[in-house]
Amino acid sequence: MQDVARAAGVHQTTVSRALRNDPRLPAETCRRLQRLAEKMGYRPHPLVSALIAQRRARHPPRFETTIAFVVRDVLGESGEQHLAGARSMAQRAGYGLELFTLSVGDLTEQRLNSMLVARNVRGLVIASLPEARGRFELDWSRFCTAVIEYTFDSPAFDRVVHDSYGGMRTILSECRRRGLRRVGLTLATVGHERTERLNGAAYWSEQKAERFFAAIPPLIQPGWEAARFTEWHRRHRPEVVVTSNALLHSVLDWCAERRLRPGRDIHVLNVNVMPGEGVSGVVQNHFAIGATATRLVTEKLSHNESGIPLLRTTTLTPGTWFEGETLRPA
Repeated sequence: MQDVARAAGVHQTTVSRALRNDPRLPAETCRRLQRLAEKMGYRPHPLVSALIAQRRARHPPRFETTIAFVVRDVLGESGEQHLAGARSMAQRAGYGLELFTLSVGDLTEQRLNSMLVARNVRGLVIASLPEARGRFELDWSRFCTAVIEYTFDSPAFDRVVHDSYGGMRTILSECRRRGLRRVGLTLATVGHERTERLNGAAYWSEQKAERFFAAIPPLIQPGWEAARFTEWHRRHRPEVVVTSNALLHSVLDWCAERRLRPGRDIHVLNVNVMPGEGVSGVVQNHFAIGATATRLVTEKLSHNESGIPLLRTTTLTPGTWFEGETLRPA
């Protein structure tokens, strides 16, 4: 605004009034300064404009700038932690955060888009989707968007994800410290795809790197198949079974049926340990993932960076090792 005022030879206040068509200025002056501002590439900052409008209002504002946390169907346990982290970061940055749940029969994509536009909600955090590669359509040009995890496939928005590759390396490092060479990996197909197969990539890489671990092929199954798992275990005799939440309880039940004690007769590790379950493995920092995704959105809002980015960035959030009861001490 100062640049426009300097070029026009007027005071900055005159430019400010001209850009909002203040009746105290002649209409021709407003049009002249507006044309000059457009020619010079002037763009108002939407959040600053909203703040100024609130200060000028005679009554206190009855709204706060809101960020939408968009979920499809339901939030799981990790999703609840994502939401808690997102809400905490939004509050620290001076925003409100509201949960919107997409479902076919209730809140459709079209209705959600209309609601967000009508309420001038410009910030979106898209939660992890239940499918491996999913998407939905909104008028993305209106929104500053960040995505949690790998599951939202297209458009390619900036995303915050758990470092699955690093988490698997941590698990194998703990096995190496204990001298456990026969480590087997079994995952559900959807979960494997949801992490872009990074758990499997790290598993294979560590096998090949130092030749410490036995060359046991991973068992990727659509769902729990006891006979298939039994045959895989019989053939390869893993000392350690690494799995995820989708198959964890089935693996533990399988061990119980055969009177195999986890942590003694066999070792069971989880790539996504939940608090209180007592299973050893990696705890993913879901709270930090939600908070970081929201911070990305607030930064985009402050720079007016709406729409689909030219180049997507991926932020990796490391997990931490949890010493449970299903792996022998080092």
